[in-house]
Parts: sequence; structure tokens; C-alpha cells
Amino acid sequence: MNNNTKYEIVKLGPSRVINHNFPITVQDDGSKRKFSTKLYYRNLINGEQINRFWLIYSKLEDCVLCYCCKLFSTNANYDKETSLSSKGTNDWRHLSEKLKTHEKSISHYKSVEAWMELNTRISKGKTINQLEINIIEREKNHWRNVLNRVLSIIHYLAIHNDAFRGTTDVLYAKGNGKYLGIIEMLAKFDPIMEEHLRRIKDEETRVHYLGHDIQDELIQIMANEIRQKIISLIRAAKYFTVVMDCTPDIGHQEQLTILIRIVNMEESNESDPTIQEYFLDFINVNSTTGLNLSEVLLKQLELYNINIGDCRGQAYDNGSNMVGKYQGVQTRISNINLRAFFTPCAAHSLNLVLCDAAKNSTRAISFFGTVRRVYTLFSASTNRWSIIQKHCKLFTVKQWSDTRWESRLNSVKALRLQFPCIIEALEEVYETANDLMAKSEANSLLNKISSYEFILSLIIWYDILEKVNIVSKNLQSQIMNISTSTKMVYGLLEYLKQYRITGFDFAKNIANKLASEIDIPIIFKCCRVRKKKKMFSYEHDDESISNEEDRFRIDYFQVIVNQAIESINKRFDQLESYSNNFGFLYQIGKVKTMEEDELLKYCKDLHLVLSDGDLNDLEGLDLFSELLIFRMMIDDNTTPLIALGILKKTNGSFPNISIALRIMLTIPVTSACAERSFSKLKLIKTYLRNKLSQEKLSDHALISIEQEISNKIDYQNLLETFASKKLRKKFF
Repeated sequence: MNNNTKYEIVKLGPSRVINHNFPITVQDDGSKRKFSTKLYYRNLINGEQINRFWLIYSKLEDCVLCYCCKLFSTNANYDKETSLSSKGTNDWRHLSEKLKTHEKSISHYKSVEAWMELNTRISKGKTINQLEINIIEREKNHWRNVLNRVLSIIHYLAIHNDAFRGTTDVLYAKGNGKYLGIIEMLAKFDPIMEEHLRRIKDEETRVHYLGHDIQDELIQIMANEIRQKIISLIRAAKYFTVVMDCTPDIGHQEQLTILIRIVNMEESNESDPTIQEYFLDFINVNSTTGLNLSEVLLKQLELYNINIGDCRGQAYDNGSNMVGKYQGVQTRISNINLRAFFTPCAAHSLNLVLCDAAKNSTRAISFFGTVRRVYTLFSASTNRWSIIQKHCKLFTVKQWSDTRWESRLNSVKALRLQFPCIIEALEEVYETANDLMAKSEANSLLNKISSYEFILSLIIWYDILEKVNIVSKNLQSQIMNISTSTKMVYGLLEYLKQYRITGFDFAKNIANKLASEIDIPIIFKCCRVRKKKKMFSYEHDDESISNEEDRFRIDYFQVIVNQAIESINKRFDQLESYSNNFGFLYQIGKVKTMEEDELLKYCKDLHLVLSDGDLNDLEGLDLFSELLIFRMMIDDNTTPLIALGILKKTNGSFPNISIALRIMLTIPVTSACAERSFSKLKLIKTYLRNKLSQEKLSDHALISIEQEISNKIDYQNLLETFASKKLRKKFF
């Protein structure tokens, strides 16, 4: 052991083990004994105690040693009897005698003297190698300060999705990227970085830790720290939900995103429980079949040491590979864990409701085709785009898409709230355009939208799309739960049923006012009645509708509204199942007025739902007993999340209620968090960064998405991890 090592050990001092369950050792005579902390002190005949500061206990070896003799003893043979200065002893039966013998030996006196002398010189800063130690300490502080700044820069660029490297990795070279650029800028104001760059330029050091390999290593260490924090939160929460989705990136690789939803109780602090959704990984998959995606998911959960048996929910989009009843991911996971309840993404389902309604009527198809033609006309030319911007100050015309949830509303909204301005813009294009095709298209669109039927369609669709979008936006919230989402979806359903009765007259009144303002005749155009070929002579002629207004209301308005109502009933049937199982907990305050027999039935049913063979999440009778007491502690307006906050303060007095509420709140409503992770994916892996490695892409995304956790990272912990790998180069 060299002097520097002894210096560091003496500087730290001996560590005494006090509160420890000391193991029992079988002695030579067959007796069972263990170490006692009383031996840390020597009892004198007059009743006084002398502290044996030099006696230390090793948990690893289950033995005691002499701290000072281990460090400073030069005679290896003097202590063969007690072994306290060499390998230690666990002869608990004779330890008292050995300690007395050892502490009276000359070698022990000399070791204690050497220890005390060195300790005194350290405290006064007068050691022989103090100059070297000061240099080492100064160098350690320098590298720690440099790496702290490097970590901070890497963290800043990562959470803002910025590129690190340029065309070169040379300092003060043109095009060396944002990372080295910030290093150079910081050196102008910070003496630490100024000194570091001076050493590099003067070639005083070859180790600078500014290269791209070190960047990747520090990013990986930071991401691993965040991921381990998330995994520890998931394990602490126990119950979780899996959210998955796929999308192609700019490099034409299929990226699978995996996210986990939990109810974070955070027992270590006094904060209220919260619903959290955490991103874990982007994984490149070669096949998007249900079999492959389920295998990838199970493999990743096993890698993270997360038990699939604790999964209580699945949330995917409505793709057949995800939701298939026979080969889909949800079926394969449910076969492994029956309590992993599957919920189709409510936001996707609402969008499909609109698609079903829009495609079920030829008039609706023609209406949205016209809306798209308006966008196409103005966006095809910068001159025409300046015309639309001149006339429309509130919103620009937008293109709608089948897959973007809010696009239909945005495209209709621009026309609905600026309809006279759109007319004026089309008229200007028709009068000023030199392109004959553009002039013809503008004239055609003017004739098309300057009709009462189009205005009425615009009002009807805006009313429907606006209400659907309000519900869709709320369903995409991270804290949304099945109780609130059920109320919102059923509320939308009731609105559509009421709109089917009163909506047409309401829309017609608004359309009449708008048509009068821009001098459009309030008439329904007569259409030729289509005559269908009869296959048999006994077929009766279809009853014709002579009134064009009735034809519009029956063949168009009622068709799209009825289709929307039917689609909601069909696509949200899973919410009815949840209502049957968890409905009595949606408004847990209502349990106060519930009959005991009814409450007992609900508790028993929930016990069966949350059972898988011999495995049970809760006991129905115990849940019933707890609810009888707990309902006296809450009011009628108590929500499940507020109830969990109350339960947290009871220190586990109502475990079954807590389990039931946590599982209910863990079940997701949408997979919108997966779509949000794709937004980060497109910001990170761009056209200029399409060669980003998969591991680096996932690490970048984790740091950027989970900013709340990454901003709380202690850089010192990261430096210790990094230093353990680089200790052969520098001391940190």
C-alpha cells in the first residue's frame, strides 16, 4: 500500500458499523456467537470506558481488524495470535482476550502513534507530499468543473433536440457544430473553460473530453440514469399500462415507441398522487405483425425487469395488427395476462367516427372535396397565397387529412369563420390570375361554394367537428381516466342525439343570416331524381321526396348524424364494460348513499374481474368492509384521485380501496402519448441527421421527452459513473 493510498484512507478515518444485524458464527467449541458493539469500548475497573477508535468491523468478511495496524504495521509476524493486523478475526469467543493482548503490544503502540501523527499533519496541511496532493486536488477540481460544464451543454442541446456536430470536430474551425461552438463561446467568459481550451491549443494535454465519442458516452450515461429512475417509479407503483405505436422515420425505418402509464403514489413525500406516462424506448422493428410486436414488448419488459403480470392495461391505435381478436398484440398479451385490459385509443376512434360519417354520404364527400380544392388553389402559387392572406386575417386555409385528428376542423373552421373573405379572395383570383387553369378553378369554386347547400353544410359540419374536437382534446390529456372519459363520450353521444332533432333548424337559421349578408339566394337547388332500374315487375317504385329541403335533411343531415351516433356506440363499447366493472368507483362519493347489498355485489364482481386463477388483486369482502368505513370520510364530490390522496395519508388502512382505484386510474383512454413521442422523433431524426444510431436516437428522445426528470439529475452522480470508466486516464 503506497503513501498516497494511506493518506486518502487516513483522511477519511475509520468507519464504525453500529446498526447492523451481525451474523451468527459457529465457534470451535460448537457454540453460536456473533460480534457485539460493546467490544468497541474497553471497560476499566473503576467503571470508565475507553473508546477503541482503532477497532473496525468488516461486513464482507464478518471479522474485526485493527485500523492503524492494518495501515502502519511493519512486522507481519508479531500478530499471528490475534490476526487483527492482517486478515482479521471472527473468534468471538476469545475476542475480549485477544483485544486486550493486542492493544498492549509494542507494534500496536507504534501503529497508533504513526496514525495519530499522520492525522495531525493532515489536519494542519503539513504532510511531506502535501504539495503533490494540492496539485492532484487542483487537477481533480479542474476536470470536475470542465465535465460539469460539458454535461450541462450536452443536456441543454439534448432537451432542445439540437444537432451536436458539424462538418468537423476541430475547435475554432468553421462548421464545427453547436456543441463545440457553445464550448468556444463559454470560454470567452468562463476562466475554467478558457484554461481548458488553452491547454488543448498549447498541446499540454491530449485528453480533452470534447470528442463525439465522449458526447455519446455522456448522453448514454444520462439517459440510463433517467431510465433507471423511471423503472424504479414503475416498480414502486406496481400496476402499469403499456402504450405502443409504430411510425416510419425519415430514414424509412419503422420505429416502435414504448411508454408506460402509472399512478405515482410517491410514498417518500407528501405530494398528492398523480397519473404519469413515461417514455422508455424507440425500437427499430423489421416486422409490424402482432406476433413480432408482442415479442419485442415482452423482451423489453424482461430487459427492464418489469413484471408483465402487473400490467393492467393496454392502449394501441386501431390497426388490425394491434387490436386483432386472434393475432393482434392485445390478444397475445391478454393470453399471458388476463387482467391486461385493452382499450382502443379513444382519439383514434373519434377520428374514425368522423371518417365514417364523412364517407357515408356522397354530399359529404363532395363537400370535403371542395374544401380541399380551396386549399389546393391558393397553396399552389405564392401570388395566390398572398391574396388569401390579404383577405383572411384570422385563419389560413388548411388541408384536411384522414389521419390527423384536428385537421378536418381546422380546414372547415377557416371557411366557416371567414366565408365572405374566402368569396372575395376567389373573386380576386378569378379577376387577376393569368393562369387559365387557376382562373377556371376559381370560377368553379365560386359557383360551388356560393350555394345555400354549401353554406348549410359548412354550418352543420363546423358544429359537429367543434364538439367532437373538444372531447378529443380532453381525452388526449395525460391525466385523463376512464371515469371522466366515459362521461365525456356519453355526453357527446347525447349532444349528437339532440342535434339530430334540433340541429338542422338551428344550422338553417345561421345559414340564412350568413347567406343574406353575402347576397346568396336561400334556396335548395332542384336535382334530377335518379331512376333505378327495376329487376322485377312487381317491385314498387321508391317513394320520392318532392321537397328539396326535406331531401337535404333526410339524405344528408340525418345520414351523417345517424352514422356518427352509430359509430360511437360501436367503437366505444369497451367503455360500457369498464362502467359495469368500475362504475361504482367513478364517483366514489356516491358510495355514501348506495345500498349495502348493491355495494357488496359491485365489490364481489370487481373481485372476479381482477382475478386470474389463484391470483387476486384484492379481496371483495374486505373491499366492501373498507368502503363502509371510508365512505364516512369523504363527501359527494370526491373524485378517485382525491380519494387516493386521502388514502395515502391513512398509512395503508384501506389497502383494497387503494388497489381498486390505482388499477382504475392506470387503465388508459388514448395512446396520444405515443403520438407525442413521434413529434419528438421528427425533431431529433431529421433529413440532415438520418444516420443517427438507434441507441443514440432513443437516448436523445428520453432526455428530451422526460425533461421533468432530466432537469433534476445530479451531475455529480453522472460524473462518478463516468469517472469509474475513465479512472485510468484522469482523477475526478
